[in-house]
Amino acid sequence: MKPSVLLYIFLSTTYTFSQGNIDGFFKSKGQLDLAFSASFSASKRYLLIQESETKISRSQAIVSTFGIYGLTDNWSVIVSLPLINLELQDASVFTKYKLAHCTSKNGELTLVPAVGISFPMSKYDTETPQAIGQRATVVQPKLLLQYKHLKNWFIQAQGGYNYAIDPVPSAFVASTKVGYIYEKWYFDIWADYQYGIGGEDYEGALSFRELGVSYAKLGGVIYRNIGDSSGVFFNGSYIFSGRNIGQAFYLSTGYVLKL
Repeated sequence: MKPSVLLYIFLSTTYTFSQGNIDGFFKSKGQLDLAFSASFSASKRYLLIQESETKISRSQAIVSTFGIYGLTDNWSVIVSLPLINLELQDASVFTKYKLAHCTSKNGELTLVPAVGISFPMSKYDTETPQAIGQRATVVQPKLLLQYKHLKNWFIQAQGGYNYAIDPVPSAFVASTKVGYIYEKWYFDIWADYQYGIGGEDYEGALSFRELGVSYAKLGGVIYRNIGDSSGVFFNGSYIFSGRNIGQAFYLSTGYVLKL
Protein backbone atom coordinates (compact mmCIF):
# COMPACT_ATOMS: atom_id res chain seq x y z
CA MET A 1 0.00 0.00 0.00
CA LYS A 2 1.17 3.52 -0.78
CA PRO A 3 -0.65 5.76 1.74
CA SER A 4 0.50 9.19 0.58
CA VAL A 5 -3.08 10.29 -0.09
CA LEU A 6 -3.80 10.21 3.64
CA LEU A 7 -1.27 12.67 4.82
CA TYR A 8 -2.96 15.87 3.74
CA ILE A 9 -6.37 15.17 5.18
CA PHE A 10 -5.80 16.43 8.68
CA LEU A 11 -4.37 19.68 7.34
CA SER A 12 -7.42 20.83 5.47
CA THR A 13 -9.22 21.37 8.78
CA THR A 14 -7.28 24.50 9.68
CA TYR A 15 -6.24 27.70 7.95
CA THR A 16 -2.71 27.62 9.37
CA PHE A 17 -0.01 26.53 6.97
CA SER A 18 0.88 22.99 8.01
CA GLN A 19 3.30 20.49 6.55
CA GLY A 20 1.51 17.21 5.99
CA ASN A 21 0.49 17.56 2.34
CA ILE A 22 4.05 16.47 1.49
CA ASP A 23 5.39 13.03 2.43
CA GLY A 24 7.97 10.53 1.18
CA PHE A 25 5.54 8.21 -0.65
CA PHE A 26 4.95 8.50 -4.40
CA LYS A 27 2.33 7.34 -6.87
CA SER A 28 3.36 5.38 -9.95
CA LYS A 29 3.26 7.15 -13.29
CA GLY A 30 -0.35 7.78 -14.34
CA GLN A 31 -1.91 6.81 -11.01
CA LEU A 32 -4.43 9.12 -9.34
CA ASP A 33 -5.72 9.05 -5.76
CA LEU A 34 -8.71 11.14 -4.68
CA ALA A 35 -9.81 11.71 -1.09
CA PHE A 36 -13.01 13.25 0.23
CA SER A 37 -13.27 14.18 3.90
CA ALA A 38 -15.69 15.69 6.39
CA SER A 39 -14.29 17.34 9.50
CA PHE A 40 -15.35 19.23 12.58
CA SER A 41 -13.30 21.51 14.80
CA ALA A 42 -14.11 23.41 17.98
CA SER A 43 -12.33 25.61 20.50
CA LYS A 44 -13.29 27.74 23.47
CA ARG A 45 -9.95 29.43 24.13
CA TYR A 46 -7.97 31.76 21.87
CA LEU A 47 -4.23 31.70 22.58
CA LEU A 48 -2.45 35.05 22.86
CA ILE A 49 1.15 36.06 23.58
CA GLN A 50 3.03 35.21 26.78
CA GLU A 51 0.86 32.18 27.58
CA SER A 52 -2.27 34.32 28.00
CA GLU A 53 -5.64 33.49 26.50
CA THR A 54 -9.13 34.84 26.01
CA LYS A 55 -12.49 33.09 25.77
CA ILE A 56 -13.62 32.95 22.15
CA SER A 57 -15.78 30.03 21.05
CA ARG A 58 -15.27 28.80 17.49
CA SER A 59 -16.55 25.84 15.51
CA GLN A 60 -16.01 24.84 11.91
CA ALA A 61 -17.53 22.27 9.59
CA ILE A 62 -15.13 21.34 6.79
CA VAL A 63 -15.58 19.37 3.58
CA SER A 64 -12.36 18.76 1.65
CA THR A 65 -11.27 17.30 -1.67
CA PHE A 66 -7.70 16.17 -2.25
CA GLY A 67 -5.92 14.59 -5.21
CA ILE A 68 -2.42 13.30 -5.95
CA TYR A 69 -1.25 12.28 -9.43
CA GLY A 70 1.97 10.58 -10.51
CA LEU A 71 3.54 12.47 -13.41
CA THR A 72 6.37 9.92 -13.24
CA ASP A 73 7.32 7.31 -10.65
CA ASN A 74 9.43 9.96 -8.90
CA TRP A 75 7.42 13.13 -9.50
CA SER A 76 3.93 13.87 -8.18
CA VAL A 77 1.45 16.76 -8.19
CA ILE A 78 -0.93 17.39 -5.27
CA VAL A 79 -4.08 19.57 -5.34
CA SER A 80 -6.49 20.28 -2.49
CA LEU A 81 -9.56 22.41 -1.88
CA PRO A 82 -11.45 22.86 1.44
CA LEU A 83 -14.94 24.19 1.98
CA ILE A 84 -15.24 25.64 5.52
CA ASN A 85 -18.61 26.63 6.96
CA LEU A 86 -20.02 26.52 3.41
CA GLU A 87 -17.37 28.94 2.09
CA LEU A 88 -14.51 28.11 -0.25
CA GLN A 89 -11.26 28.69 1.61
CA ASP A 90 -7.68 28.37 0.30
CA ALA A 91 -6.78 25.97 -2.50
CA SER A 92 -3.25 24.59 -2.70
CA VAL A 93 -1.14 23.11 -5.50
CA PHE A 94 2.11 21.28 -4.71
CA THR A 95 4.69 19.31 -6.60
CA LYS A 96 7.30 16.99 -5.07
CA TYR A 97 10.26 15.09 -6.50
CA LYS A 98 12.23 12.08 -5.27
CA LEU A 99 15.70 13.62 -5.51
CA ALA A 100 17.68 10.87 -3.76
CA HIS A 101 16.81 7.32 -2.79
CA CYS A 102 19.25 5.07 -0.88
CA THR A 103 18.53 1.46 0.05
CA SER A 104 20.12 -0.91 2.55
CA LYS A 105 19.39 -4.44 3.77
CA ASN A 106 17.00 -3.01 6.40
CA GLY A 107 15.20 -0.18 4.61
CA GLU A 108 15.33 2.87 2.39
CA LEU A 109 16.09 6.56 2.85
CA THR A 110 14.40 9.15 0.64
CA LEU A 111 15.11 12.87 0.16
CA VAL A 112 12.20 14.89 -1.23
CA PRO A 113 12.24 18.60 -2.15
CA ALA A 114 8.85 20.15 -2.81
CA VAL A 115 7.26 23.49 -3.53
CA GLY A 116 3.68 24.67 -3.50
CA ILE A 117 1.39 27.64 -3.43
CA SER A 118 -1.88 28.22 -1.58
CA PHE A 119 -4.31 30.98 -2.51
CA PRO A 120 -7.86 32.07 -1.56
CA MET A 121 -10.75 30.77 -3.64
CA SER A 122 -13.26 33.33 -2.37
CA LYS A 123 -13.39 36.73 -0.69
CA TYR A 124 -14.29 35.29 2.69
CA ASP A 125 -14.44 37.57 5.72
CA THR A 126 -11.18 37.88 7.67
CA GLU A 127 -12.20 40.48 10.28
CA THR A 128 -14.25 38.53 12.82
CA PRO A 129 -13.28 35.96 15.47
CA GLN A 130 -15.10 33.38 13.31
CA ALA A 131 -12.94 34.04 10.22
CA ILE A 132 -12.00 30.86 8.35
CA GLY A 133 -8.55 32.15 7.33
CA GLN A 134 -6.34 35.12 6.56
CA ARG A 135 -7.06 35.10 2.80
CA ALA A 136 -3.36 34.69 2.15
CA THR A 137 -1.35 33.79 -0.92
CA VAL A 138 1.59 31.70 0.32
CA VAL A 139 4.57 30.18 -1.53
CA GLN A 140 5.82 27.13 0.35
CA PRO A 141 9.21 25.49 -0.37
CA LYS A 142 9.87 22.35 1.69
CA LEU A 143 12.47 19.63 2.20
CA LEU A 144 11.61 16.19 3.59
CA LEU A 145 13.70 13.22 4.73
CA GLN A 146 12.01 9.83 5.21
CA TYR A 147 13.29 6.44 6.37
CA LYS A 148 11.11 3.35 5.76
CA HIS A 149 12.09 0.03 7.33
CA LEU A 150 11.50 -3.31 5.61
CA LYS A 151 9.17 -4.21 8.48
CA ASN A 152 6.84 -1.43 7.29
CA TRP A 153 7.42 1.25 9.91
CA PHE A 154 8.67 4.66 8.85
CA ILE A 155 9.77 7.99 10.25
CA GLN A 156 9.96 11.33 8.47
CA ALA A 157 10.94 14.90 9.22
CA GLN A 158 10.54 18.04 7.17
CA GLY A 159 10.99 21.76 7.33
CA GLY A 160 10.09 24.73 5.21
CA TYR A 161 9.35 28.39 4.86
CA ASN A 162 5.93 29.86 4.12
CA TYR A 163 6.45 33.10 2.22
CA ALA A 164 3.16 34.97 2.55
CA ILE A 165 2.22 37.99 0.45
CA ASP A 166 1.85 41.18 2.54
CA PRO A 167 0.06 41.93 4.85
CA VAL A 168 -0.03 38.32 6.08
CA PRO A 169 3.21 37.46 7.95
CA SER A 170 5.46 34.65 6.74
CA ALA A 171 6.39 31.66 8.90
CA PHE A 172 8.90 28.89 9.50
CA VAL A 173 7.36 25.41 9.67
CA ALA A 174 8.52 21.93 10.71
CA SER A 175 6.97 18.54 11.34
CA THR A 176 7.79 14.96 12.20
CA LYS A 177 5.80 11.78 11.71
CA VAL A 178 6.07 8.11 12.75
CA GLY A 179 3.91 5.48 11.05
CA TYR A 180 3.29 1.78 10.52
CA ILE A 181 1.67 -0.21 7.70
CA TYR A 182 0.13 -3.59 8.54
CA GLU A 183 -1.63 -5.53 5.79
CA LYS A 184 -4.71 -3.39 4.97
CA TRP A 185 -4.09 -0.92 7.81
CA TYR A 186 -2.08 2.28 8.08
CA PHE A 187 -1.38 4.21 11.32
CA ASP A 188 0.62 7.32 12.08
CA ILE A 189 1.17 9.93 14.77
CA TRP A 190 2.62 13.33 13.98
CA ALA A 191 3.61 16.70 15.36
CA ASP A 192 3.49 20.06 13.53
CA TYR A 193 5.11 23.32 14.52
CA GLN A 194 4.76 26.77 12.99
CA TYR A 195 6.54 29.95 14.03
CA GLY A 196 4.97 33.15 12.71
CA ILE A 197 7.62 35.74 11.92
CA GLY A 198 6.65 39.04 13.49
CA GLY A 199 3.17 40.25 12.68
CA GLU A 200 0.62 41.83 14.96
CA ASP A 201 -1.16 40.33 17.96
CA TYR A 202 -4.89 39.80 18.38
CA GLU A 203 -5.51 42.68 20.80
CA GLY A 204 -3.59 45.29 18.78
CA ALA A 205 -4.07 44.38 15.13
CA LEU A 206 -5.92 46.70 12.76
CA SER A 207 -6.66 43.69 10.54
CA PHE A 208 -6.69 39.99 11.37
CA ARG A 209 -4.71 39.46 8.16
CA GLU A 210 -1.74 41.05 9.99
CA LEU A 211 -1.71 38.46 12.79
CA GLY A 212 1.46 36.42 13.22
CA VAL A 213 0.30 32.84 13.79
CA SER A 214 2.34 30.26 15.70
CA TYR A 215 1.26 26.86 17.02
CA ALA A 216 2.26 23.40 18.20
CA LYS A 217 -0.07 20.59 17.18
CA LEU A 218 -0.32 16.82 17.69
CA GLY A 219 -2.41 14.33 15.74
CA GLY A 220 -2.79 10.92 14.18
CA VAL A 221 -4.41 8.94 11.35
CA ILE A 222 -5.97 5.47 11.05
CA TYR A 223 -6.66 4.16 7.54
CA ARG A 224 -7.97 0.87 6.15
CA ASN A 225 -7.98 -0.36 2.57
CA ILE A 226 -11.27 -1.63 1.19
CA GLY A 227 -10.47 -3.87 -1.74
CA ASP A 228 -7.81 -2.74 -4.20
CA SER A 229 -9.18 0.67 -5.14
CA SER A 230 -10.59 2.41 -2.07
CA GLY A 231 -10.27 2.96 1.66
CA VAL A 232 -11.61 4.84 4.67
CA PHE A 233 -9.83 6.87 7.32
CA PHE A 234 -10.31 8.54 10.68
CA ASN A 235 -8.05 11.14 12.22
CA GLY A 236 -7.82 13.74 14.92
CA SER A 237 -5.54 16.51 16.11
CA TYR A 238 -5.20 19.08 18.87
CA ILE A 239 -3.51 22.50 19.01
CA PHE A 240 -2.10 22.67 22.53
CA SER A 241 -0.07 25.89 22.38
CA GLY A 242 0.42 28.86 20.11
CA ARG A 243 -0.01 32.53 19.36
CA ASN A 244 -3.06 34.11 17.72
CA ILE A 245 -4.83 30.79 17.25
CA GLY A 246 -7.64 28.83 18.87
CA GLN A 247 -6.78 25.94 21.19
CA ALA A 248 -8.79 23.61 19.00
CA PHE A 249 -9.38 19.92 18.42
CA TYR A 250 -10.18 18.45 15.02
CA LEU A 251 -11.97 15.21 14.09
CA SER A 252 -12.24 13.92 10.52
CA THR A 253 -13.40 10.95 8.52
CA GLY A 254 -13.30 10.30 4.82
CA TYR A 255 -13.10 8.07 1.77
CA VAL A 256 -10.19 7.40 -0.58
CA LEU A 257 -10.61 6.37 -4.22
CA LYS A 258 -7.62 5.01 -6.17
CA LEU A 259 -7.82 5.31 -9.96
